[in-house]
Amino acid sequence: MKKVLLILMIIFLIFFLNMCIVHIPKDHYVLLAENTFISTEEKEKVYKTFNFERIYLTEDQSIEFYIFDNPKVNLELVRVEIFYENKMVGMVNINKKIDDLDNNGVDFLDETGRKIFTKICFLEKDFFRIMGKDYEIYNKNYPNGEFEIAIYLRNLKTNEILKVNRKCRIYFEKKGYEFFILSV
Repeated sequence: MKKVLLILMIIFLIFFLNMCIVHIPKDHYVLLAENTFISTEEKEKVYKTFNFERIYLTEDQSIEFYIFDNPKVNLELVRVEIFYENKMVGMVNINKKIDDLDNNGVDFLDETGRKIFTKICFLEKDFFRIMGKDYEIYNKNYPNGEFEIAIYLRNLKTNEILKVNRKCRIYFEKKGYEFFILSV
């Protein structure tokens, strides 16, 4: 009976530690976006003109474009600017057509049955270049982690530049093991 109880305790301890210890394989930034437009006029103009379902900032520092029906969009992703407390921290020049961006996974259907295509632009290397590879630099220069990201799109038919602003929080996660306590 004592052996069975000891085995059960060891299994429980392993299970508990497995849930409380997380291995982070590499240093990286985590982007937590509100994914709401700062201006509703921008949303209407960009979404209706180019048949977007949404433009989404992801946790792994990328921009995803969800496009209805026809993936051929006459739009170019010009650049992305990162602001901290209304001061520009850095800029990423991209200059790629939305059609030339990578496909992200499988396309899907929305509630009405329209097909949605997903295009993605990865910015991880650019975040390290702009924000720094060292946690101490990030923590000292950007203590509250509240940022604004401006995405510039060019209409290839009219050559008009459209600006989409998003608020987000950016955190730095160091490589190694992280222990946390479960709350019940």
